[in-house]
Amino acid sequence: MGTVCEVAIDGPHAERQIEAAFAEAARIESKISTWIADSELSRVNRGEAEASPELRALLDTTLEWAGKTNRAFDPRWKGGTQFEEGGFGKGYAIDRMLAFVDAPRAMINFGGQLATRGSMRVTIADPLHRDQPILELTLDNASLSTSSNSERLHIVDPRTHEPVPARGSASVIAHDALTADILSTALLVMGTDEGLRWANANGVAAIFITNANQIRLSTRARDCAVKVIDGHFGMKD
Repeated sequence: MGTVCEVAIDGPHAERQIEAAFAEAARIESKISTWIADSELSRVNRGEAEASPELRALLDTTLEWAGKTNRAFDPRWKGGTQFEEGGFGKGYAIDRMLAFVDAPRAMINFGGQLATRGSMRVTIADPLHRDQPILELTLDNASLSTSSNSERLHIVDPRTHEPVPARGSASVIAHDALTADILSTALLVMGTDEGLRWANANGVAAIFITNANQIRLSTRARDCAVKVIDGHFGMKD
């Protein structure tokens, strides 16, 4: 999927589980990557094949989220008839990889999106300096996904087809990685104020870091023991 994936597992049979998790990631990539010409999703987009039950269920889930977010997230492009996996592919792959992990403690880092088995301390970086952590929090059997605009990745608002302005980052903590992946994109598109309102109305743990070095949390995110570790950033109610 054009990024780095790391798997760390504590416990017996770790090597076998890691191999199985990576094999599943490869299977998912071959199914949904639009960078692979003969992937199932590429063939479905071209009208050359019907979606399998697994792919159909996944695409239906993404369309449900498009409706719930009033299209702040929408996986469709080219007139709404074709799908692009960039806003949900990593999350789905992580969930499927975890299905092959039965260790009580494990972590997957797929291109910066994290998922844990057990309770672990993780960090969120400065949107402008990805190697500088500014927040620490507890991730307990959950996934953390962060979305931000960068020189490499330009997020487009599906509602206007215009690039989302540089506005820091939006992070989401959710029980499953697919939800976290989708909603971090949607909330970044919404922006901090609209995104916080939506997150609070829907019980979502969301963390926004603004270009003014402000950290804003949804009500649910305050349960995640968030700690500021960079004094240049401050919490704002």
